Amino acid sequence: MKKPIQDKKIDYSISNDANSPQKFLFERLANKWYLMIICDVEFESGRFNQILKRNGEISQKMLSQTLKNLEEDGMVSRKVNGQKMPVEVVYSITDFGAELIKVIRPLIGWSNENFSRVTQCRKEYRKKYSIENT
Repeated sequence: MKKPIQDKKIDYSISNDANSPQKFLFERLANKWYLMIICDVEFESGRFNQILKRNGEISQKMLSQTLKNLEEDGMVSRKVNGQKMPVEVVYSITDFGAELIKVIRPLIGWSNENFSRVTQCRKEYRKKYSIENT
């Protein structure tokens, strides 16, 4: 008889100390480009310039740093094809990165559903406190 699979208990506690896993990881996740680029690469692998074109507002420097961070964290892989000149480098989502996408997908849906509500609340806030549009 097989032993039933034990569900792994997930720790949902949040710590604010210096060694907090949340501080460590949320720092990266709080960067808008980190999430935008991982979602882009999940949709379609690509070379640096392809990813740059698909994300028109990002600078080359920021894209380079973001791809390095994503690779360092194991979210994307960087494959170098040295057979061609110039060398071809392609960025792809990893299985680990795909796990993160599954976690943030509900947040993406929530943002799509609530964008107009948030913008309306911001407009009302600015009006209430006589704040100029910036």
